[in-house]
Amino acid sequence: MAKPLHQPQAFAWTNHFLTEKKPCRCFVKSDDRYIIFYYVLKGRMEYRNTTEQYVAVETNMNMISAINHELIIKENSEIFFLFIPSEILECYKQTFPIITSLLIREQNDLTKLIDCDIKDDGRVRQLVGKQIRNGDIEINSDPNIMEQLLLAALIQLFSLSEQNGFMHYEPAIHAVRSTILNHIYERKPPSLEKLSRMAGLNTRKLESVFKQYNNTTMLEFYQVARMEAIYRSLFDYRKSLQDIAATFNYEDYPTFSAAVKRRWGKSPRELRNSLPVMSKLRL
Repeated sequence: MAKPLHQPQAFAWTNHFLTEKKPCRCFVKSDDRYIIFYYVLKGRMEYRNTTEQYVAVETNMNMISAINHELIIKENSEIFFLFIPSEILECYKQTFPIITSLLIREQNDLTKLIDCDIKDDGRVRQLVGKQIRNGDIEINSDPNIMEQLLLAALIQLFSLSEQNGFMHYEPAIHAVRSTILNHIYERKPPSLEKLSRMAGLNTRKLESVFKQYNNTTMLEFYQVARMEAIYRSLFDYRKSLQDIAATFNYEDYPTFSAAVKRRWGKSPRELRNSLPVMSKLRL
């Protein structure tokens, strides 16, 4: 018997399917734009719309549109889903600029946002494991896990593209970006010297190559990613503004409020009050 488990979260919704001897079939239809992130923990899944059909196997992940999709979770399988409103995914577009063009394509009923499924390097599976205990989704899990999970997935799904002969530096820059994104809850990014040692490049070369790939400096990349994460956290109305400031390790609320206003032109409260209304999803 299939066991679907659903749990609403701060800015995305999870759905976890366990099947035993029989497959489980369901249909997804959204009144607006939703993106489905899936991760195959075990077994396999088929999904299709009116024109295309795909198969995902263990440790595969991808993002698909939530417009008139049929999902078939095969027998003896375990699949983890995140249903992400496009408004939330758009909040990552400064850190991952390719998201803008992908969401435009998705409006045309694109089946998959990424052409090929990506095999997880283990980071996403570890974070999914923190969401699930004994087959059930943890209701009171750390709210930051959802953010960490999405970042870990996006880093792998949206790899860097070739840039004017700098392609052989891609693994180093990928590692630097990942490390910076892992520090967005800290007051300061990792030191240039630490990042340089990690990348195996001298500081001047690292600064040059990073900017070549990302069209921004490492400090600016950290600052923008941190502010985007703060913006996304405002969708979690369970957390007070003071709690959000503490989560991002600001020394006090006035410092947090001033930083938000410099970036967004509004106080945290004004910014929260101006957030878009979420779309509706039927499963």
